[in-house]
Amino acid sequence: MPLPGVELLLAGRTVDLRARVLVAGVVPAPRFGREGEVLATAATLRAAGADLVDVSLPPRLSGPVARSGDTPVSVLARSPEEVRMARQAGAQLILVPPDALPDLEGGAGSVAVIVAELSELPAASELACGLGLPLAVDVTRWSGPDAVGRESAAVALGCRVIRTSDVRRSRRVAEVMTALLAARRNEELS
Repeated sequence: MPLPGVELLLAGRTVDLRARVLVAGVVPAPRFGREGEVLATAATLRAAGADLVDVSLPPRLSGPVARSGDTPVSVLARSPEEVRMARQAGAQLILVPPDALPDLEGGAGSVAVIVAELSELPAASELACGLGLPLAVDVTRWSGPDAVGRESAAVALGCRVIRTSDVRRSRRVAEVMTALLAARRNEELS
């Protein structure tokens, strides 16, 4: 069930997630630990169609991408300390597992509840809805038809951010699911 009226502020604009699916392309750890590698990978992900670049790396590597202003940055954070560091680095969306949400404090940067398994969605959806937060799904462990199926099911169940290592595949899924959500929303309005 989609979350009603959830919006995100990204790159100075409001994104209505009622009928929009965002793709967060994951920047892997750089081979040589250099900032230039991370910036180049972020540019490649953006060119492939990522709405967000997920730089879940230390702030010295995620910060330059956030400061570049080319693409909104998301960060997966599993503790209050990681959330604090992500905010300081300039992350615009912080993806937090449900078990880490109670420890969060307010502050800048949008937060989304992220799950890795579809079985976690009902409880996460209830929590996210109660807090007015969007849902995200992490499909980085999956590939091929398994990932497509999980992404599609997750979006149908309310997830509006897909965290992926295959941006092109997820972009196609997001476009199809966005079209279906828009059609369903138009049908509900008429």
